[in-house]
Amino acid sequence: MEYKKNGFDIRCRVEGSGEYAEGLILYKRYGEDHYILIGKIYKTTTAPCGTTRDTQTWHHVRGESPVTKKSWHEAARDLYAAFSKKETAE
Repeated sequence: MEYKKNGFDIRCRVEGSGEYAEGLILYKRYGEDHYILIGKIYKTTTAPCGTTRDTQTWHHVRGESPVTKKSWHEAARDLYAAFSKKETAE
C-alpha cells in the first residue's frame, strides 16, 4: 500500500491477515531517492469503551489498543513521529 499526501511518502507491506496482520513501514524523506525502514504497525482492536469498541484498527505499538479507530497510514504517521523522536534523541 502507498500513501503520498501532506508531505509523507510511506509504503506498507502487510504480512498475515485479520487480527494477526503486521505492516512493515518504509518511509522516504523529502528529496531522498530511497526508502528507510522505520518499523512495524499492528492490526488490533480498539479499547473496550466508547462507540467504536472492539473495532478492527491499526496501531504502532504492539499489544496496545487505541481508543479511536485508525487507518494504516494514520498508524504509520504515529510510528514516524515516535521514530523521529528516537532519532533526534540519539
